[in-house]
Amino acid sequence: MIIDSHIHIWHRKMLPDQAIKNYLMPLLEYADQFDGFMDFDLDAESPFWDYEVALNEFTESMDVNRIDRSIVLATDFGLVNEGRMSNEEYIDWLYGICAGDSRLEPFIGVDPNRGDPGLKMIERLVKKYEPRGIKVYPATGFFPDEDRFSKYWKLIDDLGLTVVTHAGMALPPLDERYCHPVNLIKVAERHPDMKIIIAHLGGKFHNELFDVMDKCENVYTDCSALQGWLPSEPDVVYSRLRDTVGRYPKRVVFGTDFPLYDTHYTTMQFIRLINEGDWGTQRMKEDLLGNNMARILGMI
Repeated sequence: MIIDSHIHIWHRKMLPDQAIKNYLMPLLEYADQFDGFMDFDLDAESPFWDYEVALNEFTESMDVNRIDRSIVLATDFGLVNEGRMSNEEYIDWLYGICAGDSRLEPFIGVDPNRGDPGLKMIERLVKKYEPRGIKVYPATGFFPDEDRFSKYWKLIDDLGLTVVTHAGMALPPLDERYCHPVNLIKVAERHPDMKIIIAHLGGKFHNELFDVMDKCENVYTDCSALQGWLPSEPDVVYSRLRDTVGRYPKRVVFGTDFPLYDTHYTTMQFIRLINEGDWGTQRMKEDLLGNNMARILGMI
């Protein structure tokens, strides 16, 4: 069984313009030197090359890679990029396009900075779509453990939603200072029945991850974005898998961050590296690739 616990299907209008500009900045500066020889259109449906693929191409990729389920994460950028597309419009669109393939399982996303209206939004979306989880993105401007968000976490806990939270780098106008794994300790301790998945093995703050997972048995992590070290530095990938999965064999789940990274290191290559690499036992590999997430979702 293979479950990709971390993929994205974006809509151009829900992404902050400034974040895309910052992502493209090196190429935009390079293009300017050649008097518009290359054209990067901020308003294009696909503003950068690993932004998206056609949905049928993605599901065909699931077939080829024998992926049984993909968790599609919705991120609420509405307070960062108000006006082009509301968060609920995006989630309605996302659930609509995923409805044709039962292997695609969207999680909702609602920024806790929305306050009480955000709580009502969560309740509406849960009633409408019955999601199993919610994506949380602290880089939009909040520390998860602030007391003012206690009602937000209580509602998520009461609804039985699994949490996937970003950790690590973020480009302005998003702010990575909010994305430290240690900011989840109080939340996890106050809600011991709520499962929290810290994305990217903590990303650039990986050194904090073990402290959080040692203290909180309800905290998990995913290996998405490890492909950023590939193909040039596979030893970093092996060492992080060896150290993290070796320490928490039942609490690390597979993820790709698709479509990011897929243009230079494909999902097929990543799965092959995990399966064939000398970093853990066969049981560890099977649990990482699917069994652990299946247990979180109540599939086994």
